[in-house]
Amino acid sequence: MRVAVDFGTSSTCVAVSVRGQEPQAVVIDGAPLMSSAVYAAPDGTLFVGQEAERQAAVDPSRYEPNPKRRIDEGELLLGDTVLQVTEVVRAVLRRAVDEARRVANNAEVDVLVLTHPADWGAIRGRVLRQAANGLGREITLVPEPVAAAVFHAATFAPADGNEHRTVEVSAQPGETLAVLDLGGGTVDVSVVRRTDPRQDPAHARRGGFQVLATRGDPSFGGADIDQALLEHVGGTVAEADTAAWRELVEGRELPDRRRRRVLRQDVRGAKETLSRHAYTDVPMPPPFADAHVTRVDLEELITEPLSRAAELTVAAIDEAGLRPKQLTAIFLVGGSSRIPMIARLLHARTGVMPTTLDQPETVVARGALRATTAEPDQTGGAPAGAQAPRHPTSGPRPVPPAVAATQQVGGPTQQVGAGPTQQVGQGRQTNQAQPPPNRPGAPGQPQAHPGQPRQAQPTGPRPHGGYPAPGRSPYSQPGQAGVYAADQPTQRTSPVGSQEKVAGKGKARSKLPWLVGGAVVLVVAAVAGLVVWLVGGSDDTQPGQQTAAPELAEFQFRFNYPESWRKTGSDAELRKVELRPAEPQSDVDALVVQEFQLNYDVSDARAEIVEELRGKVEQSEENFQNFDGQARYVNRDVVYYQQLLDGGGTVDWYVFFNGRTQVSVGCQYDDGREKAVRPACDKVASTLRIGNQSR
Repeated sequence: MRVAVDFGTSSTCVAVSVRGQEPQAVVIDGAPLMSSAVYAAPDGTLFVGQEAERQAAVDPSRYEPNPKRRIDEGELLLGDTVLQVTEVVRAVLRRAVDEARRVANNAEVDVLVLTHPADWGAIRGRVLRQAANGLGREITLVPEPVAAAVFHAATFAPADGNEHRTVEVSAQPGETLAVLDLGGGTVDVSVVRRTDPRQDPAHARRGGFQVLATRGDPSFGGADIDQALLEHVGGTVAEADTAAWRELVEGRELPDRRRRRVLRQDVRGAKETLSRHAYTDVPMPPPFADAHVTRVDLEELITEPLSRAAELTVAAIDEAGLRPKQLTAIFLVGGSSRIPMIARLLHARTGVMPTTLDQPETVVARGALRATTAEPDQTGGAPAGAQAPRHPTSGPRPVPPAVAATQQVGGPTQQVGAGPTQQVGQGRQTNQAQPPPNRPGAPGQPQAHPGQPRQAQPTGPRPHGGYPAPGRSPYSQPGQAGVYAADQPTQRTSPVGSQEKVAGKGKARSKLPWLVGGAVVLVVAAVAGLVVWLVGGSDDTQPGQQTAAPELAEFQFRFNYPESWRKTGSDAELRKVELRPAEPQSDVDALVVQEFQLNYDVSDARAEIVEELRGKVEQSEENFQNFDGQARYVNRDVVYYQQLLDGGGTVDWYVFFNGRTQVSVGCQYDDGREKAVRPACDKVASTLRIGNQSR
């Protein structure tokens, strides 16, 4: 079973696909949406959804209506209980997953897809992953506008276009959409473009969409419309008994809080009714008479904020370098998009008649499931890739953030150099001799690849987050990206490997560094091109050491891996997969394979790319060493470099290229653990195929 959770500011939507069937929204408490609210009871129980809203009447101090808005805070105080933000978010996600399992006869969750705003960075994504740890065998993140665009593409085929449409279909290869998400707590606008998989393989597997621009307004959403309408109603009935109205809205006593909760529900229902009818009545508690409200009343209250939403849409389109009529469509999602006025304002401002669907609040969740299937434009379909592990594994601990300000080829704590104790920038200094770089042509010797950045390892298991941002080269992305460091490709036949590890002494060891690419800045994108070149010259060579083994095929790459290893993570946005031993002896051992899109075909520019990458590495402040632009590993040409991790771990980076695609393989291992990880690294690297490459 595959489950998608659209964790929203005020409400959460869940979609499920069983055995590859069409994604369906899960009905919770009689509705396709579940409140995101959480209530912390004195005995430690966390109530979620309507249960939390009901309990809030007992003690409002224990109630958090919008956990998503608190995502940047480490802890929350609910009543006299201090809770980690991840605990509160996890409570919402667990309830969502439990409801999905309920409708699927308690089936196990093979893939859990979580959506997030397009402008969320690695840190927020990591919090979301940590909160979901263990709720599914595999966890994948998808940007909300990408999920919406995938759903739109699957629903409105280009051939179905109306010749009288107000939009000019943009140039090939595909559609460009502006997605306006009017949620319960925020307004988000993103412009996304469908890419040509031949020219942009990096986005081909993420539903084929790339985010071009995004704008948002965190101060306005459907809940604010509810509040405005409530205040309007109060203004019409309060004159009957001002004191009684004040007691009702302040809710100091339990009976008043209960009546206020019912009134808020009735006001929300009135707002929804006004999207379909010109007027409605709001039932009021005694001593007040029922209130009569019209659509005109509502529109007068929200004209200004909805006009801002229309302007945000125009600004996002402009930021993407487009004109409104170059869009294929403006797609409205989110429950508040039902309000007719927003479509009129957008049409008047852009000349484009927006598109919407029934149940717009479920579009993102259903689209997220499509975005992670082999054929996003088709219904159903299981995701490509190997079988996920049968038992959820605890997610790796967060890695220290990469120095995003510096443009590095490698990730944090990477060293570049061909000599002992060579350092780059102001990274950790090594006071022990480093092994000489592996020589090209030395059979079986791993070579350090500059193509993939390495990052510092966190203590404990490595985090699933921290990957390079979508659409950027591995070197241009802040945060940690690339591959987990697994066994260092230290010289395969040289004892200096131990010396390289010693160089890391004195630093807090981070257990599982993420791909160095995450630390790389956009400038490094060019470098990424370099690294990408790594495999450039020998993509057609016959990889060695191929034996029968499970195959994993995701994005634009595929490879075999030992049966004793398991796939433990996948990120559709970053096009990265993680593998770990089925019976881990260390929380450091891991392999990561990540794909990046290059700005140009590097097939005929190897020398230039390698030199550019070398320069970026030498300017880096990270701990890199043994850079070799003409390395050989498992009988394949690669760019190799080594990263020394804080506290003593090592990551061997191997970069492979095929046309405009770079795939970096990161082999990470702890001191004395290289022999345990090396066979798996050899297997993955020797069988790796990119695009249409054959063995």
